[in-house]
Amino acid sequence: MSSGTIVITGAARGLGLGMTRYFLQHDYQVLGLDIDKEALARLDEANMPGLQLVRLDVTDEPSVQSLARLVERQCGRLGGIINNAAISHPINEPIERLSLSHWQRVLAVNLTGPMLLCKHLSPLLAPGAAIVNIGSTRAHQSEADSEAYAASKGGLVALTHALAVSLGPRVRVNIISPGWIDVSALQPGDTPAPGPEDHAQHPAGRVGAAEDVAAMARFLLSGESGFVTGQEFIVDGGMSRRMIYRDEPAAE
Repeated sequence: MSSGTIVITGAARGLGLGMTRYFLQHDYQVLGLDIDKEALARLDEANMPGLQLVRLDVTDEPSVQSLARLVERQCGRLGGIINNAAISHPINEPIERLSLSHWQRVLAVNLTGPMLLCKHLSPLLAPGAAIVNIGSTRAHQSEADSEAYAASKGGLVALTHALAVSLGPRVRVNIISPGWIDVSALQPGDTPAPGPEDHAQHPAGRVGAAEDVAAMARFLLSGESGFVTGQEFIVDGGMSRRMIYRDEPAAE
């Protein structure tokens, strides 16, 4: 690994896979972490230059500590961290039946995981390097029965500005909160592709792509964003700014 290596968690599926491919195409060295053994095997078979893969549960602190020792041995310094790993399905059971185990697992992966990566890897970041957390617009908007996911992403927004103050000025920390990102081509058969109505409802005229999030992350990792830290960036095609009312019949 080179001094320009970045870490991407949840690198083998969905948005993480899209970002991994994007950064490799832009000449980054990527250390990709994921817990999904089969997805890691598929990605490994692609033989992408500049990519090293490690199977890791981001909630397991001894494993994260071992990763930090690996990084220190191989490259000494990191150019950045993208905390993307998450239990991404936002809907859980109604609150009356929400199991404590589900609640705890979602918060462990989506919130404690990024904290552990920052705790053990931030000392290895080169001066001027940055951390990018991947949140969600569901930190601000909700559908019914999404308490665990919304809480985890809302907590990640708060963790981001706390880390920015604690780790600055040596390290900058920001968060991207995506809206609807189409990963159907990255996970064939797992996720249906959006239809024309899905695209049309967005003020930007389309559903988002992994590259939209990756490009923002690349900017936030670069020196061009050197005066930006502790901030949240909404990448949702304008949906969170659109007023939506249910059509009502006209009064007689």
